[in-house]
Amino acid sequence: MIKKKNFFLLIFFFFSLTTYNLNEQKQSLSIFFPIKNIVIKNTFAIDLIKLKGELEFLKGSSLFFLKEEKIIDVTTKYDFISSIQLKKTYPNTLKVLISEYRPVVTEINEKKRYYMTKKGKKINFVKRKIFENLPVIFGNHKNFSSLFEVLEKSNFNIKKIKAFYYFDVGRWDIELKDKKIIKLPVVNYEKVLMEIGSVLNDSNFIKYQIFDYRIKDQLILQ
Repeated sequence: MIKKKNFFLLIFFFFSLTTYNLNEQKQSLSIFFPIKNIVIKNTFAIDLIKLKGELEFLKGSSLFFLKEEKIIDVTTKYDFISSIQLKKTYPNTLKVLISEYRPVVTEINEKKRYYMTKKGKKINFVKRKIFENLPVIFGNHKNFSSLFEVLEKSNFNIKKIKAFYYFDVGRWDIELKDKKIIKLPVVNYEKVLMEIGSVLNDSNFIKYQIFDYRIKDQLILQ
């Protein structure tokens, strides 16, 4: 008899935890670890206020029975978000950890403007102060990922770059913030980029504005 009573008490306890409030306005809100706090971390580019507002619908719903697909539906609308991680902190806090794409250039192509990552991922342009000084690409961004990878491996200071110009023949010009221009060859420009930093820092070359490497094994100065 005692065992039966204990069994019914357990059933009652279970249903009391999972019962929804029957008030019309709160019909869908669970009292089983209801979400009261939503913490969003690691953002630097997205509109945080807007994202918080779009996730407000989660408040009052069960942290235990969280429907992650609804959160993904919201976050996929943000171009800068590459992935998210959800962490539940019981009894009532949901942490949304954001990973964002980090653009390295702004692309201008056919009067349209985009941000671009070093892997060539395009992101719709929105004005952000943090990205105001990014270099600009003019023309098609073909092979930019390869170019940027070599730049990162070289001793060249990428922060000095103002713009990249791509030409249909398949080569690049690099314009620096001090108005110097580096004309790269179509192929085998890796050696040039590895050496150009020391050339630009050499006092013997300060007076020159154009460093033309288009002809194999030659440097033409102007």
